[in-house]
Amino acid sequence: MRGGDAVVHALEKEGVRYISGFAGGGEAPLWPALRASQQITVFSARHERMGVEIADGYARATGQVGVALTGTGPGATNTLTGIAGAYADNIPVLLLMGQHPLGSMGREIQQEVPSSIFDSFVKWKGTMSRIEDIPAIMRRAFTNLRSGSPGPVVLEMPQDVLMQEAPDEILNYEPVGPGRRAAPDAGDIERAADILLNARFPIMNVGGGVLAAEAWDEVMELAELMAMPVASTLVGKGAFPENHPLSVGGGVYPKSRYASGASYLVNRKADAVLAVGNSFRLPNATDGRPIPEGVSLIHINADSGDLNKIYQADVPILADAKLALRSLIDAVRDRMGPGGPPSAANREEIVAEIGEARAKWIGEWEETFNDPSTPTNGYRVVQELLKVVDLDRTIALHDAGGSRGYVSPFWPATRPRNYISMGGMAAMGWSMAAAIGVKLGRPDHLVFNVLGDASFGMVGMELETAVRMGLPTLTVVLNNGGTGGGLMAMSRDNAAPPTMAELGGNFSLVAQGLGAYSERVEDPADLQDAFRRAIAATENGQAALVEVTIRPMPTPETPEDWTL
Repeated sequence: MRGGDAVVHALEKEGVRYISGFAGGGEAPLWPALRASQQITVFSARHERMGVEIADGYARATGQVGVALTGTGPGATNTLTGIAGAYADNIPVLLLMGQHPLGSMGREIQQEVPSSIFDSFVKWKGTMSRIEDIPAIMRRAFTNLRSGSPGPVVLEMPQDVLMQEAPDEILNYEPVGPGRRAAPDAGDIERAADILLNARFPIMNVGGGVLAAEAWDEVMELAELMAMPVASTLVGKGAFPENHPLSVGGGVYPKSRYASGASYLVNRKADAVLAVGNSFRLPNATDGRPIPEGVSLIHINADSGDLNKIYQADVPILADAKLALRSLIDAVRDRMGPGGPPSAANREEIVAEIGEARAKWIGEWEETFNDPSTPTNGYRVVQELLKVVDLDRTIALHDAGGSRGYVSPFWPATRPRNYISMGGMAAMGWSMAAAIGVKLGRPDHLVFNVLGDASFGMVGMELETAVRMGLPTLTVVLNNGGTGGGLMAMSRDNAAPPTMAELGGNFSLVAQGLGAYSERVEDPADLQDAFRRAIAATENGQAALVEVTIRPMPTPETPEDWTL
């Protein structure tokens, strides 16, 4: 068996079904086995970064490892943004990096780029320096991808090593299985249970670690048991259904960007916070303000680097979210009296207050949601789409900039992984390729992404990949004629000049040229019918794009003094 065959053999044994990327230097030894594979489909994106972000979207939507492929030199450097995004949000993406022969490295040959460029943005990195090491390196890669807190892995594959041959028994591969998860310390669980049961108003915050651990059932059970209001981070959105009476939507403690009015209300009342699988990342997840005296923090995370990072927890728990929550539920039940936990006695009052706060907060946005003026605004575009979809059969993705603010606070995520969000790196155009990966993994759902015209200008050719691969996504382009923040700031003396903010283009025509169904909408009264036609096109197997001309508007910011 050759080294390249051994790599593909290991990928097949680990259940890999798709590899996205771009053909480049150092990859040739993989082609014979990939062409012969009955299990793995390898396909080209329009850019190496997009290949990684397709794998990223697939991983976020399925919980499985997403795999991407790149060649040497600029092919590898092009993937760095995608890998950095996966690292920031703890997404299990495996990048197979083709490389020059070992003997040529370090001689400054053409397109020589070492894998060390990824050192700051990977959970683990390996180099196949000897053919007999390939099985061990593949085992370590998948162990890291599936165990503990997830993150990307890069494997550097020198071409001469992949071309060598070794006996089959040396290169035989057995899969590592589902990975390993850390159980919590029993003493930590006991202290956490005591805090929750003695609290007057405990709340729960859920982050991406809940989705990675598939701990949403445990979140629901504990929230119901304690009558705890639940807020989510941006990346954790959907881990708790936002149509549940105890959901306050987005906005974790003590204050988040894009926070709902209901979260502002409950955060001010909390005397105990259970944070599960979130990292308190600055500045969106928290603005860094101190936790007030008298408020206890329990923080569960599988990554020791996230514990005590921004806030010193009263009880830091290094453990898998699912295992920790199960232990915590059992400990709470063991301590409960016949009347249940004290906090549950006020459930009806808590639910009523959350409902009232949600209604008041949404009511304050109704004028914007229904604004009939032209050009319309991004908020109305999203609300019109919301009226024509089945939430339980729809997966939404936002992009960077304005689209994140237009969508994330107001789109109700009713099921886990039906809202695919990014936040730690927030690269413009991420949603374009990620939506393709989501559709690859969840083909029975309507998959749509919302992005601005500036982002589409960077990555819009990826629509051709969706067309070519028969992955009918719906792309909504919000065209405000440039970069929204730059356009709104142009009147300021210290702002960038107009030539840095104003952009042009008719992207519905671009989409037609790429083989997609497309429409351009200028009157908001036409939005629902346009969306229905575009969705019908996706149901018939055609990727679709709806471009809407809008005026730039600031993203949401709930006032500090917001109250009922």
